[in-house]
Amino acid sequence: MDKFRALTFFSRSVEAGSFAGAAQSLGVVPSALSKTITALERELGFTLLNRSTRKLSLTAEGEVYFARCRQALAELEDAEATARGGNLAPRGVLRVGMHPALRSIAFAEIARLLDPHPHMKVETFITNSPAALLDRGLDVVLCIGPLADSTLVARRLGWARFVVCASPDYVRRRGEPKQPEDLAQHRAIIYARPDEEPNTRWEFIRGREKQVVSVVASLILRDGVGLVDAGVGGAGVLRPYEFAARRHVEGGALKVLMAGWSSTRHPVSAVLASSRYVPAKVRVFLEYAESLLSDGRRLPVRANP
Repeated sequence: MDKFRALTFFSRSVEAGSFAGAAQSLGVVPSALSKTITALERELGFTLLNRSTRKLSLTAEGEVYFARCRQALAELEDAEATARGGNLAPRGVLRVGMHPALRSIAFAEIARLLDPHPHMKVETFITNSPAALLDRGLDVVLCIGPLADSTLVARRLGWARFVVCASPDYVRRRGEPKQPEDLAQHRAIIYARPDEEPNTRWEFIRGREKQVVSVVASLILRDGVGLVDAGVGGAGVLRPYEFAARRHVEGGALKVLMAGWSSTRHPVSAVLASSRYVPAKVRVFLEYAESLLSDGRRLPVRANP
């Protein structure tokens, strides 16, 4: 068996989620790809993929094997690049998953990542699930919030801090809240997943003082898209992550409210399959992401002590 060919077919099938999609990207017929992976499973002595008419999914053994497979292929790719060019330049397709709130800063300055690395291409997927690393065949997932224990590797990149803001037009029409309790008299724009209740209890800290206020949700966004846009449009008061509002605050489309009060913060982590070997394309992306989250770029809003 051509093991390299089999590993490539297997890896691309996981990334594509189907034999048909993988076959198209590899330029082979689906039946040849399926037979190669079946032969690989026979040689290994265990099943790698659960097959259905709609999509493929990894078995428990397949998850472990896929993580090592991706690592081995990445090492081989970097070794070949080093042998050809004498250096380890980032190249190939980088598949990144990220929380929807991170899109605003990740895409606004993406040229800083792409310009110095012309041999690298980036594909992005919106997700906050570490499991997507294996389920979708991603190289790295940027998650916001606490992570459950798993065999995956998490690297802390920074913090996502909430900031309360509204458009200048909304403030002119409805008045500016000066204290947390004032928010009860205002309309709130809230993001909440379809499977959860909207969080209408906002917590604030100033020194040793702590306040929790209940806001009135007049607009609830279920997919994480449009929160800041609705705020810019004057729909109400919103509490996005600071980096999602940064560009609009700096441009004057949003105004930070109650800057003397700090709100909740959540960790931002990069989830990887392994820490033993990190490909060059992943390393440069992590450096880029970390620079976007650095404290020196934050709006003047106090962090939690």
